[in-house]
Amino acid sequence: MKTMLLILSFIISQSIYARGIVPIKKGDLNLSQAKGEIISVKEICPRIPGRATCMAIGSVVEIEIALQGCLDRLGGYFTHFEVVDGKGKIFLSAVNISNEVSRRVMCVKAPSEQITLQVPFEGEIELVNTKFSGSSLIQL
Repeated sequence: MKTMLLILSFIISQSIYARGIVPIKKGDLNLSQAKGEIISVKEICPRIPGRATCMAIGSVVEIEIALQGCLDRLGGYFTHFEVVDGKGKIFLSAVNISNEVSRRVMCVKAPSEQITLQVPFEGEIELVNTKFSGSSLIQL
């Protein structure tokens, strides 16, 4: 049963994934593009000698999205996964919400948010930052 649930979640995650609605708060100034970077890729069921083969195939990918100001927030993101020429590609479009107070505050390091995705692929995975323009994703 557990294996069936994993397989079903991979099939669902193969299409576009979008984070829920993020409300605009008082002091928010504008929306801008945020870029992500893969920080880790782990197989769902790594191969271990002497252990039975697992039926779940896929990877868990952790992505760090850099925000632009000290008090900025992640406004949302869209992801789409494809296999292109034998390589897994995650297309990511993320929105940074700039805050008025963020312009006046100094910080040692700009904040970031981490997201975790499950993809139905094992092997080399690449992240492609895209921006949303109308109804299509455009590669940066």
